[in-house]
Amino acid sequence: MYVEVIGNRSKILKDTLARAAEFYCSKLMSKRMCESIEIYVILKKKLENDFAGYCSYLDHHKGVRQFEIELAKNATVRELLSSLAHEVVHLKQFATGELKDTMQPGNISVWQGQKINEDKVDYWDLPFEIEAYGREKGLYTRFVISEGITKELLDTKVR
Repeated sequence: MYVEVIGNRSKILKDTLARAAEFYCSKLMSKRMCESIEIYVILKKKLENDFAGYCSYLDHHKGVRQFEIELAKNATVRELLSSLAHEVVHLKQFATGELKDTMQPGNISVWQGQKINEDKVDYWDLPFEIEAYGREKGLYTRFVISEGITKELLDTKVR
């Protein structure tokens, strides 16, 4: 697995986010699948629709799947780690084929073989969001405990 964090100069923050992405992937996917993934975590000042994060499938080249995760950096380290956990669940959904973006006109996704028009289903009822929110807190908590991350670091506001 390759993880690159872009958009902040802090080595501590970049290393923490990279380790978190690797940890989250290891809890959601097989070792073999994790080894064939590249993740680019990009910290941005503001995201579309004021979302905390986005996950996009970029490419599949020579057996390696490439993903981009954008995170809004006007947050604490705690919020970034939690948002990253949520977005890595979406990464897993894309990597395993559970979730597909059809690139069709409209906001159509395919979840486990079934087309879903996201414009006609409440965000909180989308099955891929239910899974992501359901796994987010547990992944985040397990990572923070396993790394012994201090409250001081978690409460640090990112610039």
